[in-house]
Amino acid sequence: MKRIIALTLALTLLLCGCGGKKAETPKAEVTLPAPTAAETTQAATEATTEPTTVPTEPPIYRNPLNGEILDEPFNGRIFASTISNMSDNLPHVNLCKADVVFETYVNMNNIVRCLALFSNIEEVDAIGSTRSTRPIFNEIAQHYDLILAHAGGSSTALNDAADRGVENFNIESWDVMQNVTTSYRDQEYKRSLENSLFGIGSGIKEYAQSVGYPTTLDRDYGFRFTEDGVPADGEDAESITIHLYYKQAKKDTVMVYDAELGKYAWNQYGKVMEDQITGETEAFTNVIIMSADVTNEGIYHYADFNAGGTGYYANGGKLIPITWSCAGDKEPFCFQTEDGQELEIGVGNTYIAILPADGSVEY
Repeated sequence: MKRIIALTLALTLLLCGCGGKKAETPKAEVTLPAPTAAETTQAATEATTEPTTVPTEPPIYRNPLNGEILDEPFNGRIFASTISNMSDNLPHVNLCKADVVFETYVNMNNIVRCLALFSNIEEVDAIGSTRSTRPIFNEIAQHYDLILAHAGGSSTALNDAADRGVENFNIESWDVMQNVTTSYRDQEYKRSLENSLFGIGSGIKEYAQSVGYPTTLDRDYGFRFTEDGVPADGEDAESITIHLYYKQAKKDTVMVYDAELGKYAWNQYGKVMEDQITGETEAFTNVIIMSADVTNEGIYHYADFNAGGTGYYANGGKLIPITWSCAGDKEPFCFQTEDGQELEIGVGNTYIAILPADGSVEY
């Protein structure tokens, strides 16, 4: 009997423990379902794969007239200057600092002039010789939304510019220049008085600002560029003769490729053109010839640029036939290869001849 009591007492003490705490009920174990193979793969991928970003190429900004690479988008205004191209008024001054030069007849009696387009006219200290504007220059200015600097013009030409909404001014109008120097007379080179006027680029831009012409503009000028502008499968064209013929008017421009310059040297009136101040050869990276529907009203020439046409493009001693088009009076000229692709021209300056129907090209 004593042995039974002792065993009972010992069992009681063991169950109560030395601290007198109540015994805890064992917790039930919960068994989770095993992860599927897809869940295991996803978890491993999330654990080992870091977020990735797709690298983007930095944008390339180009000068819209010459294709040179810029640090930021170009939004300046293009200025144009009317320049004589008659033999008695040569040599030119800083013509080849222009990004684009148009050569065209402007009126009857064999009068041929140039329209020079500048993206940086404020950097050009002398331009000329500057002559009066003509309706065909007003047309080009309208297509490119240019600020047109000239040496006056007839009432017909000036009224035509106003009707087209072309922002323009006479660089010799001292009475309205508000102390801004826009031009000078050449005192050293022997010229007639009407051919001795030269524009000053910084003054031209300053005057345009002073009269309220916007000097910033974001628009397309129609040119497309490539670093190597030599046309693939182009025909040999070391020398290109452009017969600018209109009725009785006849004038030849010859572009001769100079491999050392990498440009076409401008020859006319039996000699190569050289700048009056620097003596450098006037030369162009690109040569474009636009066959256009040119007519005359009275003494002045006009062109139906909206009709488009055919032409040629040359670079690096090679030439291909092209087409060109224009979508409206205020739209730029667009150039295409014969198979309808956008024409890509070389980075550099460009000469453009407006060729009447009576004209032709030899190369």
